[in-house]
Amino acid sequence: MVAPRRAPDAPDAWGVAAQLYSLRSEGSQGIGDLGDLGALLRWAAPAGAGAVLLSPLHAPSPVLPQQDSPYYPSSRLWWNPLHLRVPGLPEDASGSLIDRNHVWRMKRSALQSWFISSAVGDSWGRWVEAQGEPLRLYSVWCALAERYGNNWREWPEEFRRPDSPAVTDFDREDFDVQFHSWCQWLVSRQLTGAKRSAPDVHLIGDLAVGFDASGADAWRYQDQLALDWRVGAPPDMFTPDGQDWGLPPFNPIALRSQRFQPFVETVRAALRGFAGLRIDHVMGLFRLWWVPPGASPRDGAYVQQPSDVLVGILRLEAHRAGAFLVGEDLGTVGEGVRDTLQASGILGTKVAWFEQDPPTRWPRQCLATLTTHDLPTVAAVWQGRDGDRAMADRLTSLTHAPAGSLAEDVALSMHHLLARSPALLRLATLEDLCASVERPNVPGTVVEHPNWCRRLPVRIEDLDRRPLVRASTQAFREARRD
Repeated sequence: MVAPRRAPDAPDAWGVAAQLYSLRSEGSQGIGDLGDLGALLRWAAPAGAGAVLLSPLHAPSPVLPQQDSPYYPSSRLWWNPLHLRVPGLPEDASGSLIDRNHVWRMKRSALQSWFISSAVGDSWGRWVEAQGEPLRLYSVWCALAERYGNNWREWPEEFRRPDSPAVTDFDREDFDVQFHSWCQWLVSRQLTGAKRSAPDVHLIGDLAVGFDASGADAWRYQDQLALDWRVGAPPDMFTPDGQDWGLPPFNPIALRSQRFQPFVETVRAALRGFAGLRIDHVMGLFRLWWVPPGASPRDGAYVQQPSDVLVGILRLEAHRAGAFLVGEDLGTVGEGVRDTLQASGILGTKVAWFEQDPPTRWPRQCLATLTTHDLPTVAAVWQGRDGDRAMADRLTSLTHAPAGSLAEDVALSMHHLLARSPALLRLATLEDLCASVERPNVPGTVVEHPNWCRRLPVRIEDLDRRPLVRASTQAFREARRD
């Protein structure tokens, strides 16, 4: 294929990494939504931030129970309507945990009433027509899932393939199909509205590794998938048993036979509405750890991917969208991967817990951060509530903080170091800015921790009332003046 040699350049900016679902502001409705995103952007711009990285906006199934993890979607092609701000619903910005099932019941009912009573006009129809087959099939899948259950492999036989005559007949003038298309149009409008709150702040999306084998994308791409296999990670020092992510991998041979159209559609969709895109587990473009049916991750093996084509598609679609690219290259990285990413203009990722050098000595072509959604916060490590001794020792060596120092002071010292990093993108997590001891996700746990369900301990409107937030943002603003 022919593609530009490098992706568009990333800006030189500091900013914040935010879990969208966790945001709280005036008017919140039980979960972080696009109204809260607008509030975050309106806070970020005058604070001097130039970038905001969001957790994935991918669509879950519309069927209860709702999936908590944004990294285990039904579809990576479409957005999560749970993040819509719905007029007329009561404010619910209290509470520390999110009940997605309750919120979706409430919003689903209100959205349907809104759809029935609204005069949507020509703009909706034109938008739906422009989205074409991908939106039609996604909306059909949602309507079928609400009737027959979440797993398309257990549906009536005539609906198990998206190209069946029964699916075509079902699509015609079906109310629920139109409703789900309308919800996607609403997300598009609200996302655009949120970005208008701060047009100079670069909004960065996040592309998950894969999707649920029972979901909309698997139904659509079933002929290109190894449906009974799962993607994961090999054993390492952090996870001696390896990892099973429960995601079906694309068959590289079948993908090539389709001229990589599923991957093109996925990347194009992930870039829609964003100035930049983070690719989770970017090493998966080079090789993926496949776990056999009925086996453990220890029994898996690497399957090589057509990385030259996949990375080329990323560069090409990034240019078409005018967006920069960031690769999450943490963990076991194959030989030559980082060289290829650097040559392609795709930023790598540096995390304080994994680096021997301080942030002030990290490379320029990277996204620099102190932690991630899967790792402990600075406050939790300093207080001995999360992480290990090596992490605590690292904080001491970097900040020279004496024992007994306040977690807020240690976090501020770390933000000073991050602010002075030469990295192009320097992102503080909202959890670290709030000195939270709770991280969004603890890998390998299901019921032990409320993963992906924690709300930020402070409303966006109250961020600047916190001394740590004010001092940290000042450190970031002043660092580039030196």
